Amino acid sequence: MQIKKSNGIATSRKCCSKKNNLISSAGMNISKIIKSFLESLGIILTDNQFAQIDRLGVAMLEDPLYKSVSKISDPNEIAIKHFLDCLIPFSLGIPFEKSKTIIDLGTGGGFPCLPFAIMLPNTNLIAVDSRKKSVEFVIRMSKLVGLNNVTGVHSRIEDLAHDSKFRENSDYVICRALSSVRTLAEYTLPLTKNEGYSFYLKGPKLDEELSEASNAFSVFGVKSENLSCFRVSPPLVPFERNFLLIKKESTIPAKYPRKSGLPSEKPL
Repeated sequence: MQIKKSNGIATSRKCCSKKNNLISSAGMNISKIIKSFLESLGIILTDNQFAQIDRLGVAMLEDPLYKSVSKISDPNEIAIKHFLDCLIPFSLGIPFEKSKTIIDLGTGGGFPCLPFAIMLPNTNLIAVDSRKKSVEFVIRMSKLVGLNNVTGVHSRIEDLAHDSKFRENSDYVICRALSSVRTLAEYTLPLTKNEGYSFYLKGPKLDEELSEASNAFSVFGVKSENLSCFRVSPPLVPFERNFLLIKKESTIPAKYPRKSGLPSEKPL
């Protein structure tokens, strides 16, 4: 493991209207593309936070390793599919700002870790990935943008969750586009402190994944009242986005997560 640091189901459904307002630009000005969406969502950023977002967008595209950590290169798509997507959670009324530590599992190119770090300057964000180049990319980007609250960890999730330094020690463990809910539960809950939360950014199949996760929830002591679902849909945003928040109230048996590969190959 390598660590690097830089200087019932309670359901909420949010659906409003907003005209799709993408712009074409050969340059990179993320804030201009997403600002009206953020305003409609009630998400407030300072001028400095918008400047950090714009610097991050430029730095990403200028980095020779960017294409190895993300397939999205069009400025409009970067703005919408990376930045807006990762900022939507700040419209849900979840008190992320009260957290001391948030782990982003499978961070890839730093999403949602880097936007969360910009929004939460007093929270320590830990970017975890099994690919060393992803961790190095995220740390490099955080330094270029001036983020001092990002730590990178090169590790498999299954190994990290058995490390006493990380196990059951984070206020939130977040995941985006990583796996199904039943697999994510095995990944995240061992890293989440009791009375903390696991939070998943999901696509349109969340209801189906919740049905499949009933056994995993039973194994990990997750009750229906521990689950909150959120949905943000067009035309408020350009795409439907679902989110799952799990409140952890039970200590996870020491044998979980199972050895590398099993949580995804043989989900509970």
